[in-house]
Formats: sequence, C-alpha cells, structure tokens
Amino acid sequence: MRLVQVGLSACLFLCISNMTCMAQLRGERPELIQVTDQVYSAVGYSLGNILYVLTHDSIVVIDTSESPDAAKASLAELRRISQLPISHIIYTHFHGDHINGARSFRSGENSSVAIIAQQEHDRELLMFQKLRPYNARLNAIQFGAALPKRDATLELALDPARPVIGYLRPTEKFESEYKFQQGGVQFELYHTQGETSDHLMVWLPESKVLFPGDLFYHSFPMLSSPMKHDRPVLHWAESLDRMRGLNPEHLVPSHTRPLKGAQHIETVLENYAAAIRFVHDETLSCINLGMSVEQARQAVRLPDHLSNLPYLSELYGKVAWSVNGIYRQYTGWYDMVPAHLNPAPVNSLHQAIAQAAGGAAPLYEQARKAHKQADYQLALELLTIALGAEPKHAPCHRLAAEVLSHLAQRSSNGVEKNVYLVAAQEHQQAAGDSVSSDADEP
Repeated sequence: MRLVQVGLSACLFLCISNMTCMAQLRGERPELIQVTDQVYSAVGYSLGNILYVLTHDSIVVIDTSESPDAAKASLAELRRISQLPISHIIYTHFHGDHINGARSFRSGENSSVAIIAQQEHDRELLMFQKLRPYNARLNAIQFGAALPKRDATLELALDPARPVIGYLRPTEKFESEYKFQQGGVQFELYHTQGETSDHLMVWLPESKVLFPGDLFYHSFPMLSSPMKHDRPVLHWAESLDRMRGLNPEHLVPSHTRPLKGAQHIETVLENYAAAIRFVHDETLSCINLGMSVEQARQAVRLPDHLSNLPYLSELYGKVAWSVNGIYRQYTGWYDMVPAHLNPAPVNSLHQAIAQAAGGAAPLYEQARKAHKQADYQLALELLTIALGAEPKHAPCHRLAAEVLSHLAQRSSNGVEKNVYLVAAQEHQQAAGDSVSSDADEP
C-alpha cells in the first residue's frame, strides 16, 4: 500500500488544477458564515470553502480546502464558537481544493478522525499520476503560476512552488449511499456524479441542509474544461434533479456563498439543470444536422431567460467549451473533412501559406490590420500561421502578446483570462522582451 500512498501524494498537487477558479475572487475577506445553529461555511480562507456541522458531541468537516494553513485559520475561528472534537471528515470529491487541508483536522485529540469518500476516489486520484508532466503544465497555465499577482484572476491559499501536502487517505468508502448518525445528527451521503465520477452530496434531513459540493456554484458550470477529460454531463443534471427532490431549505456549496429558502433553491437548481440539459440537447441536434464543432459552438446559445441569470454567467464554465466536450463525447475525432483524416504536420501547412503570401511579413501586416479593427481572434490566428513558418519573428511575437492581452481584458472568465495572459507572457519572452513579475511591484 505504500506505493499507492506515494502515488496519491505525488499527484495530489496536480489535482489542484481541477479547482473552481471563480470560487473565491481574489481579495475576498475570510468569513465564517452561520447557516443554521449547527452549520457553518468558511468562505474566503482559500479557493475551496470549508464546511462545518456541529453535533451534540463532535464536529463533522465537509471538504478541507487546498491549504492546511487555511484549514487551520478557519478552524481557529470556529474554535471561538465550539471546542468540540472533530469526529469525521467528508470529501465531496477528489479535487485538491477539497482534500488537501485534511491533516489540519486530525491531530492530538482528533487522531482517530474517520475520513469518508466515494468508492471511485482513489481511482480518480491515480489517474492523475499517469499524466503528471501534463498536469503540471496544465496547472501552471490555468492558475497563472508565472503571472504577477496583480494579473492573475485567482489566488491559491498555498505557494504553488512549495505546496504543503495535507491530504489524508479515506478510512471509509462507499458505492451508492452511506448513512450515519453522529451526536444526534443524521448524515446521508449519496453518490451524485457531475464534476467528477466520485462526487457525492451530503444531506441533513432534520434541518434540510444540503451540501452539493461542486455540483452548484455561482457560475455556469464547467461541463467541459479545455484541458481536461470529459465529464458526465447528463449525470450532472440528474444529480441536480435528485437534490431538488429533497426540497432543501439551505444549500451550502463548496464554492461561493450559501443559499437559503426552499422556493429560491428549487428555482436555482431547476434553472441550473435546465441550462445543462439545453446545452447537451442542442449540441446533439447540431451533430445530427451535420454541423462541425465550430458551427455548433456558434449555434448553441442559452435562451435569454437562462443566460440573464447571474448564477449562470460564464465566470468559470462556458457554453462554447461545453459544446466542445459534449461533441467529443458523442463523436469520433474525425470531423468529416478528408484533409483532416491523415493531416500533414501543421507547420508544413503554415510554411506553405506563408510562402504563398510572400513570407511572414505580409501575414504580420494583415494581423496588424485585424488588431486595429479589434478583430483579435483573426489577428491571433494569422500570427499563429506566421510564427509556424518563422518561429523567431520578433514583431509577430510582440503583436501576439498585445493581441492576447486584449483578449484577456475582454474576458470575464477566470480560466480564459489566465490562458491568454500566460500565452502573452510566453510571446514577450520569445521576442526577447522583459516580463514583469511580483518583484517589480513597489
């Protein structure tokens, strides 16, 4: 078992790359929110919330954040309310911002804490071990590890260069449901796929408090992350329907603030599930109509009564990205374009286009025109071709950095912003220009 433990620890930090980046916007004040007499949500301490249930004789922790220090800080605040020992930790799923603070809750008098997860937990973690180098690169891009803090659209509650591993392996796992009573409080855990295949929700039937994990947060959901494997989209909607059937009066997510009021929560969950199903079904219609994925991305738009809802704004997930993922789930990689069945190296195509255009310079000039007209996507694609033909063309790199910065400024999506800003920085470096860092800050 030691080999498994080493593997889990080694890939844990890489799993942080799955975190919901819009969860706590940078600069949000740490706050311990009282949901009911027994339930508290610690928001703003870290990227992931830390959730507490106070029973008559102990504390049950639901999700532990990405940071042992953040977990300690939130616990210190809770200790002003209760000195009860911690009896259980529940992981809603395997992502690093939910599991890496666990060690802070199991020490001294809490050394025998039970840790509960769904049966697929270990398998999901070990999948990341197989792609460690890729996930390290992904992590650096998505979280803007090389960006100055003023530019990054999110801030982890740990140092990415020197992460402290606080993960503890589950002591108990279950397949479909797990129920237990602790200190007079009934806990019901159910396997509810969506964000991951090991995802679970926690339900307190007496107080009608529901902990949905990452199946709801204040943004259009990340149904398909640009650099990740497919997610079970329809299962996500089905899980939301299952939550609605419980008629919760309090919804305490692992990202963003709690909601209250049975009717309000019912409406929110109904709309959330409807948005997921709409994008799924419309994408399938596009496939059946013979549309390419690019055409489907343009065609699928949420109806106004959903797109205008603040909790479906594209702060984290995006409809277009979801179309890509759903399209990929249902079709093969061949897009029915014969030239793409056995394509030549892309640089060969770029070189041929550049040669036909008279070199990289004419493409650069055309990109400049597009840039002046604020057609930044066209400018970027032209520069990509030019640089494919002449990789050391410094003016192209400089213009690409400027174009990418404009695209980042236009975006309200945290992941998208970081992708553009990291790429802009790389182009600056390729042009031989200096790149700003935190050391440049006054």
